[in-house]
Amino acid sequence: MAATFESFNQRSSLAIDFPVVGGARPPQSRPFTWLLRGLCCVALGVTGYLVVTALRAGDVAGCGGGAVWDCDLALHSRWAKVLSVPVSVPAFSLYTVLLASLTFCRPTVSRSGQRLAWEIVTAGAFAAGLAAIWFIGLQVFVLKHLCIYCISAHSCGLALSLAILWKRPLGGRITARLAGVGLLSVSMLIATQVFSAPPPTYVVEHFDVAAASADRAPGNSSAANKPAADANGQTKVSGAVAAPKVFDAPTGVPDDSAEN
Repeated sequence: MAATFESFNQRSSLAIDFPVVGGARPPQSRPFTWLLRGLCCVALGVTGYLVVTALRAGDVAGCGGGAVWDCDLALHSRWAKVLSVPVSVPAFSLYTVLLASLTFCRPTVSRSGQRLAWEIVTAGAFAAGLAAIWFIGLQVFVLKHLCIYCISAHSCGLALSLAILWKRPLGGRITARLAGVGLLSVSMLIATQVFSAPPPTYVVEHFDVAAASADRAPGNSSAANKPAADANGQTKVSGAVAAPKVFDAPTGVPDDSAEN
């Protein structure tokens, strides 16, 4: 009888493990976790550069105006901001939270801590992927120009969401619920951009200072560069009215020094 009872306690080789509903799954593999961390690091670096560039109101490097790639047009459009804040700011915050949460997705952390971390990562990854679809669609169908930095960050967001959808660390049912949370957050972002008043946009023009200085050089005796006075007493240089000197009287105001 003892042998019979022991046979019930032995685990059969054909037994199947069913995940406990509502419980935390075993930790994911280290390569998968490090893949997610690497994607977050890349996206964090790109969005961080865009945040610094936006706060300085400068131009991004290596992406000039062209038929397809035009970062200035994409980053200075109305869709590059939400409530007058550059969209790179919330994107940088999102990837910071994801990278911080992934540090708790390791075996040394308690099961409850791992579960909470994977919940944040799952919801954030889906939010990043859905936001990437929205902004890529805007660049393709509305702006008709692409930004290489934006596409790089959005590609990381899409890869994160696809990786979470593939592995489903918390199971299919919980993953679907957290995907709904990400969808709700992105829907709020889209509604804010669509229904809010568009922020003021500006066109940055660049002038060749060296060429202008060469035109006004003392040795340049071209007739087109000789100053000529117009009817109001202002000088013209190359067909354009030159700015008056600092101490010149405004146009239409009598000069008291001339009467003396």
